[in-house]
Amino acid sequence: MSSQDSNADRMRSFVEQVQQQGRLELIDDFVHPDFRNRTAEPGQRDDRLGVRETMHAMHEAFSDLRVEVVHCLADGDLVATHKMFRGRHTGPWFGVPPSGNPIEFRVIDLVRLQNGQLIEHWAVADALSLLRQTGALT
Repeated sequence: MSSQDSNADRMRSFVEQVQQQGRLELIDDFVHPDFRNRTAEPGQRDDRLGVRETMHAMHEAFSDLRVEVVHCLADGDLVATHKMFRGRHTGPWFGVPPSGNPIEFRVIDLVRLQNGQLIEHWAVADALSLLRQTGALT
């Protein structure tokens, strides 16, 4: 297995175990201590603790969370994923009270891995669609 295949497999495992299942105890295994989120939102931490905080908030806000990897492409130490997140908005999401609405939004992530751990991250997320579905925007 090439390191490229290994990186793609590692990213798929992170998506399944941390993003979908909410196994926050595995973040230190998947995310490098020097991790940097290059597209962190204002007020959001850009480090490994930020990953933990975001994943915790996501699982508090969205019940029955499912994450489908639509595409996963690897090129050396870079892995890109196109994902669909689905669930129900049953808890607060960054100040937006629970609506009970079903949600569905897309995210494209690009991560760089070092020795099997995520060390850099860039993302494009469909935040506008998510805000509409939670009822924050009409």
